[in-house]
Amino acid sequence: MKYISKTLRIMLFITFFAYYVVAIALTYPWINENMQPLKIFNLEKFIQVKPGLYLSTYPTEKQLKSFQIDLALERVILLLNPSFPISRELLKKEEAVCKSLGIELIIIPISYFSTNPMDFMLIKILLDENPKITLVHTYFYDDRLNILENILHANEKN
Repeated sequence: MKYISKTLRIMLFITFFAYYVVAIALTYPWINENMQPLKIFNLEKFIQVKPGLYLSTYPTEKQLKSFQIDLALERVILLLNPSFPISRELLKKEEAVCKSLGIELIIIPISYFSTNPMDFMLIKILLDENPKITLVHTYFYDDRLNILENILHANEKN
């Protein structure tokens, strides 16, 4: 009887924990827009790599609107992987915002752990062959954007 009680408690805990994780994942676009965790923890970053090409952390809807007005933003390249629930919800939100603003959205999911420069060559080719005012972003300004920035700077030197 003692083991059944412990097992039921563990199962109940796992159920509530899973519900909590799913609830956060499904409401993360709202959390991101209204609480702005990147801003609170001073993690926002926005840089211009070259004229017409910008790298940044995940922009809010207001920031995308101001980028469209101030920078004449035409295209967003998103590196988030939609197989993760939070990324999938952020992606849905960004698709809706880009559609309403008339901004082209291209999704190129690159693993968070990728350090292979070849993973980024599609982005480089796209930027070289079809120059538009572009914002490339992930959620955090992480190694993926650092690698891309290095590739683009190396391209300028050659």
